[in-house]
Amino acid sequence: MQTLLSTAYFPPVIWVAYAVQSEELLLESQENFQKQSYRSRMDIAGPNGKQTLSVPVDRSIKSILTTPISYQEDWVSKHLKSIETAYANSPFFEVLFPDVEVLLKKEYSSLWSLNLATIQLFFHWLELSTQIPFTSSYETAPYVNDARSLHPKEKLDIKTPAYLQVFEQKNGFMSNLSALDVFFNLGRSSWDYFQEINLRQK
Repeated sequence: MQTLLSTAYFPPVIWVAYAVQSEELLLESQENFQKQSYRSRMDIAGPNGKQTLSVPVDRSIKSILTTPISYQEDWVSKHLKSIETAYANSPFFEVLFPDVEVLLKKEYSSLWSLNLATIQLFFHWLELSTQIPFTSSYETAPYVNDARSLHPKEKLDIKTPAYLQVFEQKNGFMSNLSALDVFFNLGRSSWDYFQEINLRQK
């Protein structure tokens, strides 16, 4: 199965499940940037519930390949601090957080390059090939499994099995967060978790 996905910033659980379960992954490179989407935001399980971390961009540049990141505000420190606050007590935080820190402390010329780095980090942790083919043209009805519609504001028809989260006792289980949540909490068992998700249930 070949699956077409839009780029994402530290992609959500369902995105990574598609990547793990697909025979081939195709990344949409010919679309326009969409605000308030996974392209520039991720959700984590903070001490006070779901927390959204967004990357500031110049929205006047429409192409997803060239949408610039703004570094006028120190969003990197904010994101790192929020991730640390959320996951410092998770079982695999000390092992994995240094990789996240190194990644975010680099400066990227575009949202595309930042997102690609986060995707490749997840693939590195999963021991997947980090070579991802990109689309050469935009197709409204591609002849592949089209998962570009994944969006934080769309009702999720795919259920994700519960696992132990740091603040679950206080806030309840939260599904389809950034896959960082799975990695920090499950470590090497993350691969099995992504495989367990039934992507065909509707």
